[in-house]
Amino acid sequence: MRVGVIGAGAAGIEAARVATAAGHEVVVFEARDRVGGRAFTDYSFAGHPIELGAEFIHGEHVATWDWVREFDAPTNGEAHSYEVWSHFRGELVPSERVVAALGSDLSSGLRRLNGIWNRADRPDAPLSEVLETWSAEFGTELADEDRALVANSVAQGTSADLEQLGAHRVREASYRGDGELHHWRLNEGYTSLIDAAASGLDVRLGAAVTRIRWDEDGATVETPAGAERVDAVVVTLPLGVLQADAVEFDPPLPADKREAIAGLNAGHISKVVLKFDEVHWPPDLTFLWTPLDTQLWWRPGQGQANEEPVLTAFFGGSDAARLEGASEGEAVAAATRDLGDILGRSMEAHVVAGRYLAWGAEECTRMGYSSVPAGGLGLRAQLGEPVGALHFAGEATNVARPATVHGAIESGRRAAAELGEA
Repeated sequence: MRVGVIGAGAAGIEAARVATAAGHEVVVFEARDRVGGRAFTDYSFAGHPIELGAEFIHGEHVATWDWVREFDAPTNGEAHSYEVWSHFRGELVPSERVVAALGSDLSSGLRRLNGIWNRADRPDAPLSEVLETWSAEFGTELADEDRALVANSVAQGTSADLEQLGAHRVREASYRGDGELHHWRLNEGYTSLIDAAASGLDVRLGAAVTRIRWDEDGATVETPAGAERVDAVVVTLPLGVLQADAVEFDPPLPADKREAIAGLNAGHISKVVLKFDEVHWPPDLTFLWTPLDTQLWWRPGQGQANEEPVLTAFFGGSDAARLEGASEGEAVAAATRDLGDILGRSMEAHVVAGRYLAWGAEECTRMGYSSVPAGGLGLRAQLGEPVGALHFAGEATNVARPATVHGAIESGRRAAAELGEA
């Protein structure tokens, strides 16, 4: 069988690898001039890799480790030392101060409330309503700035605001079996790992698919270079690209597929990376939470032998969306001002270089992560169902492990398995 894979991110590369191993003839069509999708490593900004997209391996038992072992990719686990700081009520304080004041840390507190909500079998509702139960459970009233801290802890992880997220979504996205939620970094970067995984595959870079004409027996994939007939297509386009109708399906996708595409959230996520003349923050800092627009900061070189004084600001949801039209200089300046507020002194004179990448503004992505709104259970599975000669993969189709590289890899395996043996 001749198989066309649309997209060379983690899902597309794994689908192509599995289908090739099953004896199929596979060609991968990728609009960009690189593989990796939402994983993209910058090797020029510092003496160590800087991740402008996916940053971590989340969990001890996830599918990404299969690639790590196969390609002997070195990793470090320094990012789960969890030296957490917060910009809390005008001060830079260790996480213990936040827990003492609020009755819980940011992320696990809301997860606990969400669990209570679901165990009580309360109706699906926006997560903002779940947050209203904080004082009853923890005995503390949240000030507006406290609420912003909690909301930011969710937005960076889901690329969506509390109002956009359903309380029941955790009934699907359990991440069960992933192991302890530790975070590992790839010492040589995600791009190096995905390049290794893609080695030997027929990947057509710069091949933006414009139309897929499909039926029960096969499909014709059209790019500016021409059209190719295949027996099956694995579609790994990001949800944001599907929502924008950037690729035409002829005939149009069925109503239930279009419902799933429209019903899921294609959220916003951005990164600003700043290099400084020296370290100006607590030297043990791993993560730094803030109620400001930049949401979460970390040291991208933590665990590297040659770490440079670099911080990454990682932010999602409406905070990221508002900045998407900004230039790199404007975004770097905004993040620098936020960091100055956090540290209590101007930082402009200390910035040596800056980078900005807004994934929602990337034409080939148009999103950060997918998420499920209230009333949206079942949409991920619906999106992943095959239709005729079309098979669907990508993090948005992974019911249990969305919004992760390992979830994307798993989805590629599933879609390739649907093809069977050659």
